[in-house]
Amino acid sequence: MGKNCNTGNRPPDICKMRVFFNGINPFAFGRKSLSILLKLSLISSESPASNMSSDADASSSSPGEHATSVQGDQAKTQPTMKAGTEVPEPERFAQETIRDYLLENVEEFHRLHELRRKGWETSGGDTHFKKQRAAADRCNANSTQFFYTVIKTIAKDLGKATGALNLSRVEQPALLDMCVAPGGFVDVALTKTPGSHIRAMSLPVEQGGHDVKMLDAQVNVEFRDITTLAADMGVTKDDVPLNFPGPYDFLFEKVLGDNEKFDLVFCDGHVLRTHPRAEWREPREATRLALTQTALGLEHLNNCGTMVILMHKLDSWRSFDLIHQFSKMATVKLYKHYRHHKIRSSFYLVAKNIQVDSAFAKEMVAMWKQRYKIATFGNDEEYAEMHRVTRETALVEPQKFGEKYVAMGKKIWKTQADGLENAPFLKKHTKEQGKRRAKE
Repeated sequence: MGKNCNTGNRPPDICKMRVFFNGINPFAFGRKSLSILLKLSLISSESPASNMSSDADASSSSPGEHATSVQGDQAKTQPTMKAGTEVPEPERFAQETIRDYLLENVEEFHRLHELRRKGWETSGGDTHFKKQRAAADRCNANSTQFFYTVIKTIAKDLGKATGALNLSRVEQPALLDMCVAPGGFVDVALTKTPGSHIRAMSLPVEQGGHDVKMLDAQVNVEFRDITTLAADMGVTKDDVPLNFPGPYDFLFEKVLGDNEKFDLVFCDGHVLRTHPRAEWREPREATRLALTQTALGLEHLNNCGTMVILMHKLDSWRSFDLIHQFSKMATVKLYKHYRHHKIRSSFYLVAKNIQVDSAFAKEMVAMWKQRYKIATFGNDEEYAEMHRVTRETALVEPQKFGEKYVAMGKKIWKTQADGLENAPFLKKHTKEQGKRRAKE
């Protein structure tokens, strides 16, 4: 594995399992989950889905070609893509298992779940978030300055809590931010480690991207849509089906050099409503963007480097799974800002001392690139299969990582619950409910 970043040569699964029910500890589950667990012996024909894949096409076509239409005379075709959902049915059992596990074992999450339920009963929450979305979509000097200030505050506090932004011990530090706007994270990192080499990218403003506002004018921002970095993601012209709906503008020349490495990578981009996109992109855009950032971020990270990843819905299976995978190759912390993200599900995964040279890390990059291909070109069945989680996997994985996952997540859930409990729209709803009950 090479340099171990002072974390030791940890085995792939860092949580020891107690041996009950063929490796499953029933005491980690509540009664409802345990009743499901006992049915596991009936699932004899369903093997755990592999969490890794080494099948990724790393080749690229000739340089200097920026595709704008369907290319070539490939014999293959692609079944027509229908609008789908980002959380397909094959993942539902896993999601329900995680939710039940948390409800039965984590007081902080149970409280949050009840507050969410109350929020669903009132239109005040919808109005609040609708106003927030409208404000976020308005791009002007004032909104850009506000957004920039918020991100800088989050970056400073995240840095204090995790130490992730301090590269002072690194010789010739380098930083990559593929969704840099408005620039707060890069600015804070530069104040901590002046002179760092920066590679920054951002969606062009004319395509709906945010303005970039950074104190360091020496930072050269490359304006591009990173989900089009086909060559970097191992996609060639030959991978594009003849009947691919289009239009598209895949870049078949690599943007990041094969030997280009960074010590700190930010993966905090999210899909923007202001970004006009082709219809074929809409159902899977969030997945494609997340896969691009994590795959290229990890692939171009120096051994023992750090990644900061913006995530949502800690109680989702996908969040549980990604945190679990990073925990097998890094030291992981979760961070949620107590003020700016308090009522939303947003939080950050901070992975330090990542064992980039390990076989596991390379397998993860390959898997994420393969999933990008499926999310881009696959039909609905292939996309659903990509997200499939077997019942056995959904039941066994919390045994391997549940305790550490809960320990990392308690503060996140408490912060959001505290925020919701004190949100004006929920306080108003609770007060109105009390008045109605008093009249009954």
